[in-house]
Amino acid sequence: MFVKRAFIRFLPLILVFSLLYPLSSQADDAQDWIKRSIDLTINTHFAAAESLLTARIAAGDSSARVYFYLASVLNSKMTHFENQADEALFLYALNRVISTTAPEQLGNGKEARARAFFFRGSAFGYKAFYEGQNGNWLDAVKDGLKSVDNLKQAVELDSTLYDAYLGIGVYQYWRSTKLKYLLWMPFIEDTRLQGIENIRKAAAKSEHSRYMAMHQLIYILLNYGNKDEALGYAREVIRTYPKSTFMWWAYAHTWYMRHEYPKAIAAYRHLLTMLKTLPEQNPSHVVSCYARLAEIYDKMGRITDAHREAMQAVQAAKGLKLSTQGQKSIKKAEVILAK
Repeated sequence: MFVKRAFIRFLPLILVFSLLYPLSSQADDAQDWIKRSIDLTINTHFAAAESLLTARIAAGDSSARVYFYLASVLNSKMTHFENQADEALFLYALNRVISTTAPEQLGNGKEARARAFFFRGSAFGYKAFYEGQNGNWLDAVKDGLKSVDNLKQAVELDSTLYDAYLGIGVYQYWRSTKLKYLLWMPFIEDTRLQGIENIRKAAAKSEHSRYMAMHQLIYILLNYGNKDEALGYAREVIRTYPKSTFMWWAYAHTWYMRHEYPKAIAAYRHLLTMLKTLPEQNPSHVVSCYARLAEIYDKMGRITDAHREAMQAVQAAKGLKLSTQGQKSIKKAEVILAK
């Protein structure tokens, strides 16, 4: 059960921004609106992304594809703001995807079936993540396993469906990581390298999900100990999305994990400026950024600077109802202030 719960915990890393392209040669206008929704979401312009997709639905698009992207935007939005404000529409969109991709409705076309299994697997993944967040672990585990099974069926039908390799690869890596203490046993397979290779495939060959695959590789490679490769991907994602706080968190974290603290400070300073001017911001993120700067200065032995940043975190938190992560950050800041 621990491993299954760990998979659900890391599901948002697979899905939060996995707004993937239509997986076949579609009309140019489809590519345009899908790419637009991806870029808006990665840059945290959730209201614009949601409006784009609901306008398509209002104009008569009832496909599983448009509801999948809508659910993706809403999932990203709720994760960013750490609330459940869009729960009803989010679950409605997921159920539309699942109901329209039931195996008995798919017909015999190989490409269409692969695409449907991909959307279906991704929808179950979103449900599993959401159920896990709300403590419904039995349902979360069931839907999490359905997600992986459907994604595997998708690539069995079409091995060039590179977007599905992202979800499979992340599952393979984190499952083995959480089972690390049992890998000496003959029936427990270490699939971490398989997972990394599958995500590399997505990063190299997916059209629109490649930067999300790179984002996953940053955290996974840092965990695995390959910090040089992680830095290469970190530099690439901020070159492509220089205004994305989502990407800058990963970039700053890379320098932090490499213990290159002056570069980490510069990255978090830049991120902090971005967070303060973000139109759709979560104030808890500013608190967490100040607390991380305080932590870095503390590790460098610069106690006066550490106290200053810790105090900034406390000041920024005043009057706020902090997220769980924000509360953890404040506790770290308070520990530093007590030194």
